[in-house]
Amino acid sequence: MKEWQGLGRLHFLGYDYAFFYNAFLHVMAGQTDWRHLYDPAAERAFLTAHGYPMDPHNHYVYPPQFAWMFAWLALLPFGASLALWRVMSIAAGIFGVYWTMKTLWPRIRRGHLFLAVAATLTLTPFQLDFAVGNVNTILFAFLALAFYAVYRLDKPTLGSIALAAAALIKVTPLAILLAFAIQGRWNVVARTLLVLGLGVLSSFLFLGWESTAAYATHFLQFGRQSMANGPAPYNQSLLGVLELLWDKGRAGPLSPDLGLVFDGYAVALLFVIGAAMRRKPWTCDASRLGLTALLPVAVSPLVEQPHMVLTLPALLASLHLIRRHPRTPARRTYAGLLAAAYVLQTLPVTFLVNHVTRFAPSLYWLHIQMFISFACVLGALLVMACRSRAQPVTRTPVVG
Repeated sequence: MKEWQGLGRLHFLGYDYAFFYNAFLHVMAGQTDWRHLYDPAAERAFLTAHGYPMDPHNHYVYPPQFAWMFAWLALLPFGASLALWRVMSIAAGIFGVYWTMKTLWPRIRRGHLFLAVAATLTLTPFQLDFAVGNVNTILFAFLALAFYAVYRLDKPTLGSIALAAAALIKVTPLAILLAFAIQGRWNVVARTLLVLGLGVLSSFLFLGWESTAAYATHFLQFGRQSMANGPAPYNQSLLGVLELLWDKGRAGPLSPDLGLVFDGYAVALLFVIGAAMRRKPWTCDASRLGLTALLPVAVSPLVEQPHMVLTLPALLASLHLIRRHPRTPARRTYAGLLAAAYVLQTLPVTFLVNHVTRFAPSLYWLHIQMFISFACVLGALLVMACRSRAQPVTRTPVVG
């Protein structure tokens, strides 16, 4: 309640969804060309009419296919549509937790599922995503379903459909295909690309091809525009952290040196994650699941706090591996890293950091807690993947 009240005072409740809804309206009106679907003036007019603050760096930056898939939500008034979107997001979060747990544990008790969902609802990324009406929780559900289909059910077609749906909503989940390619799951990669291609071609019947072609040419421009919002706490990637700590968060273009540091970091991290996922036969599916889920966050130069919902599969995979690890001092270290990763994402820590930095502005650098959380869970997963001889997840027969 405190989180939502604070966002309400800032007029940010439903802020992101306002951009989505405006795009849905254009699709329903047949205005699917680039000039209408990505018109900043129309977005500003819609936000102003609904009392939202204006930020010149914020725009609708999702593929045209996203607006096409959810345009039916514009049949409802904005308030009712936003309420339905939130219900869908909360349901997606619950199903995402369920599918992730079923991937790791074939049999889960209702109490454990309830506890996992309750713990998820304490996390700032999920609450922020629900409140502003973004799409990250729905992406999390699609990716969780893909992992469940691939790692547990051994149904690559179902997993490919879920991955393709996520990629039609947002480009970032395409990084998951790289992870599956590293693991040698080429059937998943090929089928996902096939379904994705069919989805894009199908959308042309309603959208035409012009807006998709224009989106592809403007994609990097959209990224630079979003990066202009500044460093952490807005951007919780290593690049955002470096901007805050070394560049003091000064306004202006990104320092080329920081960009080079991040590029080197991303390449090195991709190599390390790839090597850990390919340690056959010792790397178990739980490790691969966690590292695969982290990949979009790991190599992205822009990680907003709601994007951190994608770390939840890694948190649960770490818990699964720790419970199976022998009782040694190393296990306590892994458990400490996992606990730190979880706690740093919770609302109480977010409130604490906000209050501390309000009274002591010199401590503003504390707003890097999401990146530290990511580093903790990634470190635990990498070490356990490289040093453990865990058995693969045992698949149960599927009837029908």
